[in-house]
Amino acid sequence: MDKVGSVIPEIEVRGISKIFDTKEGDVVAIKDMSFSIQGGEFLVIVGASGCGKTTLLDLIAGFTRPNTGQILLQGRDVSGVNPQCGMIFQQYALFPWKTVQENVEFGLKMKRMPKSERKTIGKEFIELVGLKGFENSYPKALSGGMKQRVSIARALANDPKVMLLDEPFAALDAMTRQVLQEQLARIYEKHKKTIIFITHSIDEALLLSSRIIIMTARPGRIAQDIANDLPHPRNASVELSARYTELKREIWDTVQAEVLKSMELEAD
Repeated sequence: MDKVGSVIPEIEVRGISKIFDTKEGDVVAIKDMSFSIQGGEFLVIVGASGCGKTTLLDLIAGFTRPNTGQILLQGRDVSGVNPQCGMIFQQYALFPWKTVQENVEFGLKMKRMPKSERKTIGKEFIELVGLKGFENSYPKALSGGMKQRVSIARALANDPKVMLLDEPFAALDAMTRQVLQEQLARIYEKHKKTIIFITHSIDEALLLSSRIIIMTARPGRIAQDIANDLPHPRNASVELSARYTELKREIWDTVQAEVLKSMELEAD
């Protein structure tokens, strides 16, 4: 807590801008963006392609630094890759020569955790994502959805303060994607990790989030910040509610306007 006793946000983004030097000149990906995230929030970020969503996630993870502004994790400046952030990408990034169990245990092994302890933790999270019985399987024997579940189990096993997910279900078929969305929603309900999740799907954003930020066309700023008050637990049936339709229309109106701006920028 700070001096006046208020809770320090899990993440603070303070006036950040990110500029990339390209052959065509400077490209301003993000400009003067500020927001904060409290512990246990599930924040989903949506916006037009090229608006800076992945760049923002990279900045929060510490993969790159903003040109101006500051990002704080639990009150401390993010100045490099932060082990308190668990990152899950669209590509599964599993070690093909390691079994499911070995992949999930990898971060714990790097922390020099005793073998028996990390084996117990690994099994717990493999079971949590519905892969009990596949502990000794190699990635080549798994479907895309199963591989992504291994990635989620590996991130959770490391017990990160924050989980960062960059369109993790985008490459999956619609049915597998929906199953994993509902599974992630259940995991969130159980563990209440702070999560930042990037997607192009408004339906996915509404199913998963406690809050949604819509980014503007480049340079990325916040166009709208919406609290998602749909009831829990959530599954596909929530899409039939009047409130769901209302929120989806509100989000789509903003996203559509920003997509049109993005197309105009590309045409210039």
